[in-house]
Amino acid sequence: MNLTCTQMDVLISFYIENDLSNNLKQQVEEHLRVCPACRAKYDIIKSMLTDLKEALECNDEGIIKETSQTKNSMLTSQHYKLFQTNLSAYIDNELPNEENVKIKKFTINNNLARKELENSYNIRKLMNDSFKKTKNEARQDFSKNIIKQLELEEEATLGIHPAIKLVITFTITVLIVTGFILMFFTA
Repeated sequence: MNLTCTQMDVLISFYIENDLSNNLKQQVEEHLRVCPACRAKYDIIKSMLTDLKEALECNDEGIIKETSQTKNSMLTSQHYKLFQTNLSAYIDNELPNEENVKIKKFTINNNLARKELENSYNIRKLMNDSFKKTKNEARQDFSKNIIKQLELEEEATLGIHPAIKLVITFTITVLIVTGFILMFFTA
């Protein structure tokens, strides 16, 4: 059985967490070898998880070191928290100009912030691409289903006009009733 890209969208996270059976794991690996789009998604998600893990480790270390460092490092930590808080609004252009400039300056000067911003844009692109693909597939599936329903209705009615069907039904009914009457009187 070959996996589809839609199935891969669901299975990638389970694959990364090593939460698949051996057979399914092999199928996912095979699909990743032959499908560049799914491979790119996998690489981006894997990279983001690695970066997130490193960021969490940095934050844990930063909290411990913060008590012994200068006020400047505390300011940087506060800027980073502000960056993280406003990142989504920044990406969606929902911040005032002054806040946008602050985020841009901080991102330029901070590698971790820059990487986080890149990852956020990558996630957004993946989500948009997946949405467009799913939307197109759903539209095609919906259209196909409607066409199939219409074809089935046409086959069931044999493409005959409803008035003609009514006349045929009436004629058949009259013939059947006439047959019963003749059988009754001849018997």
